[in-house]
Amino acid sequence: MLSSFASWLHGFRRRLSRNEWAIRHLKLPVCEGTAEEPGLLLVQIDGLARKELEKAMAGGEMPFLAGLHQRSRYGLATFYPGLPSSTPAVQAELFYGVRTGVPAFSFQNRASGEITTMFDPELAKEFEEQFAGMGENLLKGGSSWSNIYSGGAAREECHFCISSLGMENLFHKSRLGSRWVFAALHFPSVLRMIWLVILELAIGFGDAIWGLCKGQRLSLELGTILSRMCVGIAMRELLRIGGKVDLARGLPIVHLNFLGYDEMAHLRGPDSGFAHWALKGIDQAIADLYSTAHLSHRRDYQVWVFSDHGQDRTRSFETEFPGGIRGVLNHCLESVETSFRHVRERPSARPFSRRLYERKKLRQATQTREEEKFSVASMGPVGHVYFQRPLDDKEKQTLARRLVAQGKIPAVLYLHADGSVIWHDARGEAAAPEEVQGRLGSYPEPLRREMAADVVGLCRNENAGDLVLLGYSGEGECWTFAPERGSHAGLGPQESHGFLLTPPATRLPVGSSDFVRPDGLRAAVFHVLGKNPLDIPKTTCEPPFRLRVMSYNVHGCAGMDGRVSPRRIARIIAQQEPDIVALQELDHGRSRSRGEDQANMIADLLGYHVVFCPTVIVGSERYGHAVLSRLPLETVKVAGLPFHLRGVWPEKRGALWTRMLYHGLHIHVVSTHLGLNSGERQAQMRALLGPEWLGPVLADEPVILCGDFNCRPGGATHRLATAKLRDVADARAGKTFSSIHPMIRLDHIFVTKHFLPENVTVIRNQLTRIGSDHLPLLADLVVQRC
Repeated sequence: MLSSFASWLHGFRRRLSRNEWAIRHLKLPVCEGTAEEPGLLLVQIDGLARKELEKAMAGGEMPFLAGLHQRSRYGLATFYPGLPSSTPAVQAELFYGVRTGVPAFSFQNRASGEITTMFDPELAKEFEEQFAGMGENLLKGGSSWSNIYSGGAAREECHFCISSLGMENLFHKSRLGSRWVFAALHFPSVLRMIWLVILELAIGFGDAIWGLCKGQRLSLELGTILSRMCVGIAMRELLRIGGKVDLARGLPIVHLNFLGYDEMAHLRGPDSGFAHWALKGIDQAIADLYSTAHLSHRRDYQVWVFSDHGQDRTRSFETEFPGGIRGVLNHCLESVETSFRHVRERPSARPFSRRLYERKKLRQATQTREEEKFSVASMGPVGHVYFQRPLDDKEKQTLARRLVAQGKIPAVLYLHADGSVIWHDARGEAAAPEEVQGRLGSYPEPLRREMAADVVGLCRNENAGDLVLLGYSGEGECWTFAPERGSHAGLGPQESHGFLLTPPATRLPVGSSDFVRPDGLRAAVFHVLGKNPLDIPKTTCEPPFRLRVMSYNVHGCAGMDGRVSPRRIARIIAQQEPDIVALQELDHGRSRSRGEDQANMIADLLGYHVVFCPTVIVGSERYGHAVLSRLPLETVKVAGLPFHLRGVWPEKRGALWTRMLYHGLHIHVVSTHLGLNSGERQAQMRALLGPEWLGPVLADEPVILCGDFNCRPGGATHRLATAKLRDVADARAGKTFSSIHPMIRLDHIFVTKHFLPENVTVIRNQLTRIGSDHLPLLADLVVQRC
């Protein structure tokens, strides 16, 4: 009754949902018949290093993500972005499988000869078209929000993406009309957004005054106020609303990129309170999206959160060296070779106004000659220098040494005529990749090897400069060539260490134990979506041997939201990685569950062995319980238990006795589901412990008896069991029924003396609260040879 009411309530709320209204009135396409198919919400927090994430979670700035990691057992991994550690390169590798697709955010396009940035829609579209033909597009069939590229998403599913910001897309009539309707349907959210913008404007002005007092530029501070309102608030709220609609539509993959933190970190630094302020709103938006994803009735969603890179607090050549990086290059070029020297004219004794005029002309001529000799793209800690006249290896070597020794540039790279890559820093010259690994001694060996290989890839990019300047050499301070305090694109300790938060038991490619890079995340996404399964890593087991056992009443796989989903139950089980699972209330061939064989469906999804025990048979329909195991199962006995026809809700009851061989030891696993009447339950328990069932083996052989016993701890039935067996749980383990508001523990796991309970818990999270009317009980058991 409770589950029926919860299901009706979910359906009622769905009919009143603004997301559903938006879908109907905007005539948005939806996915039908895909409720049992996997989906993925991929949330990107731009620029947030793993170190800063952990700091924010510990400091209470991101309580929802902290809860995912601590209570929901989300795994936290290091995300290495590759080189350059910048969004355009990361998304090229993630969306299309292309490593080092671009050499930096700003570079010279060798085809056109122009210095440009990835903010240019035409350039982003050009590279997107090039990448799209090189690998399967990750976001095909899904939506792309606030990215550089579409990722393969259809034109109408790309929102605020650089590659789709051309004039023909931005002012498309249907888009303008839909935005007005969208705003009307989400009027409370629009009001909230306006209030937050006003609040942020007030805070921003106060912070700008503080910045001016610290010597910041007025234009930069005014630009920051605009960025806080547009990117930090308005864009964030639009992504929240739009993402929720796409989840309600059931798109297979939805990718959202929150930019607010990255924007603020550039100005004040990644560890500043100014930047961390943006994380609070992002955390709330992710919490809202997470809830919507798990309540979607059109797709079985997982939610992953990652950052494409981090940021390092940096010193700037632009603010600390006269003329910035151009001035440094100009100074070093003068002392290398006559062909690079400037011809400086000494002004003669003329009237003051005439001398000012000639000095102005001289500066203009000097600047023109500089541009004729070289051009620089230096938007961050990776700079590319392009020379008008090609340099030979000797000239590159000499200039690189000068830039390091005199210009104080941490590291300089160039491509040798024979195709090798040479690295220069204060420690001397090194060949990449072999010798460069030793220069990165502060990083773990697997990461050093990957970075050194990426150094080679960076220099060999067709649009890379003749010289590549790095703001970090593996030791010392981090520098940038732009006027900023937070920076990314290079090898710095934080910019190269993003993060990846994934649900428990998420399968990642083999070799991802130290870090995950974009193409590894790409492979994991395709695995979840069922496109390219990943290999199962080989595991070794050494004493002491442990078994993880789960007992779970799945209620016919009918969730509290009214959706029948064996896939969701399989995902709940997979997240806990049990060795043995006892499931109750499974359907087989019943019309209410689409005629599915739920036990075998769940076992197939998990890759487990299964034995099913039907207790109620009506025609071709079956209803009962099952045991699933990683190891092969032998059926010992399947039989009914005593039951009263005139009892409360009379229903035939039975038990399933299986046996498995575990490291040379036969372990007996019995699953059951007892009746609702107290006397009936006691008779059933006596039968299970009696001579026709477990009585002969209880003393000498390891036995696990588990299931839904419909009795509370300490009750008469429970006391019968604990007279001969041990209840693995204590009062602190938690309550299993109901999943919405747990009031009592009806599910139990009893064991013989051959097992030592190590950890017992009731799994309660967003997924288990709606997956069934019961919560799963999980126990870690140490196997003892008595």
